This record gives sequence, structure tokens and C-alpha cells, in this order.
Amino acid sequence: MLRSVKENRRNLSLKEQLDLYGYTFQSNLFGKIEVFTAEPQNLRTIFAADFKNFGVEPMRLFVFGPLLGEGVMTTDGASWAHSRALLQPVFSRTQITDCSAFEIHVTRLIDQLPRDGSTVDLQLLFAKLALDSSSEFLFGESLKLLSATPTSGAQTFWHNYGYAQRGVGRRLQLPRWNVFTRDTKFWDSCAAARKFVEQYVDKALSRHPEKESDRAILAYGLSKITKDRNKIRNQLLNVFLPAHDAIAVLLTNVFFNLARHPDVWSRLREEILELGHDELTFERVKALTFLQYVIKETLRLFPTVGSVGRVALRDTTIPTGGGELGTSSILIRKGDSVRTSFYALHRRKDLYGENAELFDPKRWAKLDPPRWSYLPFGGGPRVCPGQHLGIAETSYAIVRILQTFQGIENRDPVNEFVENYKITTESKNGAKVCLIPVEE
Repeated sequence: MLRSVKENRRNLSLKEQLDLYGYTFQSNLFGKIEVFTAEPQNLRTIFAADFKNFGVEPMRLFVFGPLLGEGVMTTDGASWAHSRALLQPVFSRTQITDCSAFEIHVTRLIDQLPRDGSTVDLQLLFAKLALDSSSEFLFGESLKLLSATPTSGAQTFWHNYGYAQRGVGRRLQLPRWNVFTRDTKFWDSCAAARKFVEQYVDKALSRHPEKESDRAILAYGLSKITKDRNKIRNQLLNVFLPAHDAIAVLLTNVFFNLARHPDVWSRLREEILELGHDELTFERVKALTFLQYVIKETLRLFPTVGSVGRVALRDTTIPTGGGELGTSSILIRKGDSVRTSFYALHRRKDLYGENAELFDPKRWAKLDPPRWSYLPFGGGPRVCPGQHLGIAETSYAIVRILQTFQGIENRDPVNEFVENYKITTESKNGAKVCLIPVEE
């Protein structure tokens, strides 16, 4: 496990183990029982049918706590349910149909894309796009990293947040006594990121009701429910992390694939040009069939979160993988861990065909994977609440870029995807491309 993280192949290593030992196997890690599974039946039980018996708090609160504190990502039970209920207005239907604010950020991004044939790493720009967008609907103000005048302290926050996130990723993989826990820079970065967010908490607490925005802003909504600065800050950070990565990582991986498959780029651009010059909306771009195939295929091969774990909160079972034939139920005792690899699940040849390792968006024209075998955003009560907004914003950004540029060239000498395993899995080499502008 340690070697696979160091060699940037953690997801691939888990897949190799599941291929070798079967889609459910058990290990003993530092004296702790851990069951690995990529069986849809088991995932349905863990994420939905037996949801209350599997939690995240025993593992996540220690791992994520220094950065996120207690919130929807790190707690179970009543605390989690309360946090989840607070988020619903932010990811409401109204938010997903209003693209005016997002258009401003996308325009700024496109203005920074070179048109002279030079190489650009889209990963850096997509990270800024996601930060600008997510900060606006969470804090009420954008960080404006894509503008000429970023918000004061935004650049420093970005670097502190990135370092803290990498540290959390290491804590997630290693035991509690690992050396990274004593990394002073990690703790300083977490503290600085939390302090930066607190200024938006103070603004939310001091604002007047008559200045209420038409858009649902999480900081404002939380300030009406509680005056506890720490609770508001923690909830904001708990949502900020997945909201940012859901867009930044997905967009990077889409263009990583498009640069290596010019035929897919051409077909996708043909579909996009059929939109004409009418006003774009989230609904219109999400209705583009082949575009959604491209996004689905990217999420299949490169899920933003490659694997997740749960801890048994009491003695329970999962339905299959045990016994001599591997078809019997398995006892999961209180305190045992269960981990699934979405990366391995999405590449099973018995579910996705012999070419499951290949990037082929056309497969989705006929593919209807069995329930619980395609889980890019998880499943059950803990399914990502922002998945629809994330897909809408990703679709919109792709359309706007392909309307502006007629071609793409890969400028990365390494053709295969190299993992950078943090909390999420991003491309270690980014998405280095050349974009060819439309001739005027």
C-alpha cells in the first residue's frame, strides 16, 4: 500500500488486488480487519440497504478534522443528517438553472487560454475556475483567481488549502502514528485555510436581511440557523472540498482524454455547434447527448474519488463474497473497515465489456450498467448532493471552450494517466494541451 501511494498507482494497485483475489477479499492491516469489495450487491448494502450500520466518523474525523472539522463529510447519525439538511437549498433546482454567475468565471478562463499555439496546463486554470465558482455560492463572494484582481489573500489560501488537502490524503492512507501527522506545515496550512474562511463567516453573521440575495448562499443560510462561528466555518469547508474537486478534477480529466482522442473532440464539437448562437443555459448543454457520454465515460475510467471506506458501527453482514464459492454472506464486526474501489468497479469487463479499459464514449449509446455498478458520486443517503450542479457546470464550461476553439493537441510526453492521489485522484501531469482557435 505504501509503495503504491509513493509510485502514484494507488487506484491501479487496488484494482490489481481485486482482479487477483476476487471482487471481495479480506486483509489484516496493522492489526485491523479490512474488507475490500467491488461487488454491486455489497455496495447496495453498505451505501443504502444497511446504511445505518456503516459510518465514516471513526475514520474521517481524525483524518479530515484538522482541515474540515465536524460536518457533512466527517460525521454520522443526527449530526450528519442535520448537516445534510442544511445543504439542500444550495444545490436546489434554482441554482442549477441559473448560469449567469458561472458564465462570468468561464469567460475569464477562456480569456486566459493562449491562441498562439503555445502549451497550456488546463489543470491550473480549471482549479481556479472551480475555486471562483464554489466560493461564490458558498461564501457569497468569489475569490476571483481568474481575474486581474483576485480577492485579498486568495492566492495564499489556494496554496494553503492545496497543501492541507495533500496532507489529509496522506493521513487517509497511513496509520495514525505516521510521520505526516507531525508535519508542521500541514497543521499551519489547515489553520490558515480555516482562518481565511472565517472572514466570510463574520460577514454572513453581520449582514442585514434586506440585502438578501436571490441566490441561495450557504454562509447566509447557516447564519440564520446558528451564530456559532466554528460550526458555520466547518460546514462551509466540508462542502467546499467536494464542490471544488467535483468540477476541477472532472474538467481536467475530460480534456486529458479529448487531447488523446481527436476523433472524440471532432464529434463532440459537431454536436456543440448545432446549438447555434442562441443563449446557453445549463438545461440546453446538459441535453447534449454525446457530451454527456463523454462526461460519463471520463467519470467511469477516472472517478474523482477512486475509493471510499466505511467502518462498521455495530456487528453486521454484507451479502456476498464469502465461503468456498465466494457467494456466501460475510460477517463484518463492529470496528472492521470496508473499502470499495470505484476505479476497479468501473473497469470490470463482465460489466463494461472486453474493452473496459479503453476510453470510448460511444459505449453509452447502448450501455445500461446494472444498478450499483456505476457510482462516480457514490450512492445512497450519502450520495454527493452537488452532483447535478457539478455536471451542469462541467457541461457548460466544455461547451464554451469548444465553441471558441476548433482543435486540440496533446502536449504531454506521457500518454497514460498518472495518478496524484490526494483525497481525490487527479492527473499528476495535469492536462497539457495546445488549443487551436476558431478562424475568424
